[in-house]
Amino acid sequence: VVMQPSTHENSRNSPARARQDRICTGRASALGSQAATCDQKKAAACRGVVMFGDEASFWLDGTLHQTWSRIGVQPRVDTFGERKTAHVYGAITLETRPRFLYRFADVFNGRTFLEFLKELVARSRRKMFLIIDNGPCHRLQPEGAEWLTRHRDRIELHRLPPYSPELNGIEGVWKTTKKRTTHNRFYPTVADRDAALVDTFETFKAYPEMVAGHVARFL
Repeated sequence: VVMQPSTHENSRNSPARARQDRICTGRASALGSQAATCDQKKAAACRGVVMFGDEASFWLDGTLHQTWSRIGVQPRVDTFGERKTAHVYGAITLETRPRFLYRFADVFNGRTFLEFLKELVARSRRKMFLIIDNGPCHRLQPEGAEWLTRHRDRIELHRLPPYSPELNGIEGVWKTTKKRTTHNRFYPTVADRDAALVDTFETFKAYPEMVAGHVARFL
């Protein structure tokens, strides 16, 4: 099966709509910065760290995106027509040189989210103030809620307003991941895809300046 990247523009992108989007985005960014600043003050008081957390899915089939090609030659990307999704939890610290952490999961639910929280606690000596959205998998079961209460000196969860991904600094990290790893790419096996993701994530860890811009606006 072969899929062709689309280059069509959204016909609804009028100048008036664009201005309104800029106004709304500006207001949302201001709210997000205020919330992050509040958490930073709490973190500074206990020598902790603010983090943005989220999860992302990556299909075996590559993500189609605009690209260069010879005039008259349509870019083509091979595909199996199968998802075979990789589920990844991630978190990035709100610092000038951010630290990126990740964990693969079989599914997204309260159980795997709790496992991710436990790994964050195990890998950090500082208290974490984790900013997350209201996704279904972030609803901990009684066992998870009890664990969170017992470890409130190590980690706190702070939830964003509904439908506000622009307030989560890690969203840009996922976009950069797709640009580097899945845009117009073909991987013959799940192992190849996952290895490419790991390589990208480890690169973020080794060179934090690659993702620093995504959280800089909240500092």
